[in-house]
Amino acid sequence: MKIPYVVSLNTREAYSTWQTMKTSPGEAPRKIVAEDFEWDDDFTPAPLTFFAALSLSRVFHRINPLQRILQKDVDMLMDLYLADIPLKYSVPYIKDEQYWKRSFYSKFPSRKEMGVTFWKGKFLSACLQDYLENVNPDVFIEEDAVILARLVSPYIFELSLNQLQMVRQPTPSIPYEHLVEDTCEFSVPKVYDHIPLEPVLCRLYNLKEISLIFGINNLEDNYLTRYFEFSIADCESMCRGLEYLNHLATFRINRSNLDCSKVKVILQNLVKKETIEELDFNHCKIGDYGMKALGGFIYIHKNVRRVRIANNRFKEAGVQGIAYALQMKPAAPIELIDFSLNPMSLECATIFAAAFVRCKEKPQTLIVNSCGFRGKSAEKMAGLLSLNRGLTRLDMAANNLSGEAEDTLLRVLEVNKKILKIDLRCTHISDETQARVNELLERNKKLVGQETEASDEIPPLYLNEPEYLIWEYNPNNPNYIPGRYPERIPEV
Repeated sequence: MKIPYVVSLNTREAYSTWQTMKTSPGEAPRKIVAEDFEWDDDFTPAPLTFFAALSLSRVFHRINPLQRILQKDVDMLMDLYLADIPLKYSVPYIKDEQYWKRSFYSKFPSRKEMGVTFWKGKFLSACLQDYLENVNPDVFIEEDAVILARLVSPYIFELSLNQLQMVRQPTPSIPYEHLVEDTCEFSVPKVYDHIPLEPVLCRLYNLKEISLIFGINNLEDNYLTRYFEFSIADCESMCRGLEYLNHLATFRINRSNLDCSKVKVILQNLVKKETIEELDFNHCKIGDYGMKALGGFIYIHKNVRRVRIANNRFKEAGVQGIAYALQMKPAAPIELIDFSLNPMSLECATIFAAAFVRCKEKPQTLIVNSCGFRGKSAEKMAGLLSLNRGLTRLDMAANNLSGEAEDTLLRVLEVNKKILKIDLRCTHISDETQARVNELLERNKKLVGQETEASDEIPPLYLNEPEYLIWEYNPNNPNYIPGRYPERIPEV
């Protein structure tokens, strides 16, 4: 009986008999205690079936009885099997989730997982991750990696690599006069390569999510800059493997030396994948050229929904590339864009205002936390809500919205009835302003599902003259604050 984990410990604790009640005159002489599941421990000898199952549990690599015994005996065997049975024997035959959960915590005791519903896939994904993260690339045997990938591929839906070992770099030659310089074309070149990911990725046909970090953890005193580099060859090998993944939805490369040339190679291959829904390049080194490539990806792709590019190295030209792709109404149903931790100037704020005024439906979420907005740039970012009706969430934490930007924020929220959430932590606004913002957001939440007249939100002058908006939001006009309308001239 599998009571110890079929009935959770919390449930057993909640329904257990109070200790005082157990010692009461009515309960103390009771001989049958139905709520005690371990009443027969060390009291009655185990049945012969238990000893038979115990013997079978030690020779699973030679005898597999699972298809020839009763289910109650199978349940008993699952509790007796060792957690370190070789994968080539256990993966094809053992389906019991409790066995795989026990194997996971036996092999990875330091990892704590919450909300796991498929322990077999979680354990096999962790095994493949552990192999790829710690294998020595100088003696990497591709056949072993292929065998492991084929074995676990039906059960793996996500793969996360937190580090990748570096290929040994040859020691540079010392220019002595009596030594001959090595000019052989077959000598090992000085490159920063990792193990080839193509033979592994191309066999993980159920993969939906990939997270990669090109670096090495826990270096302590052995830190070298080259440990965090990777080459175009790494990108090309990875992209060749991605061609076989027909269900890939999320692609991440974080905390790596991902620059413009590498991200262009990746995007050129991912643009063919119509299943891609999320791109995450947080904490990399993407510049303006790479951001323009990303803007082209957004413009061409038909399914990407979330783009995260926090903490990179792009400036005005990169922001303009993304803004251009958004205001050209791309086919992609963009829902979220994260620009956090990228220092932005007044020109960047102006470009944002121009793009988001023209984008009436997407994205719904804009995250610009800690981007250095202050003064006029902060006023522009707050003022874009006066004409944009697509945003439902705006995160502007850790920016300076004091002064006129605070007044602009309150003024635009009075007319914007679509925004539902604004993150204003550490923005130097007063408590009264925060309270008023909360009131306006509550008003908007009550209006969800109700239609509002466009003429009540945007003056008719601007509804009929889109060219006027394009001129006012030109990046060369940084002094214009959205939401402050010029004097109306009556038509003759």
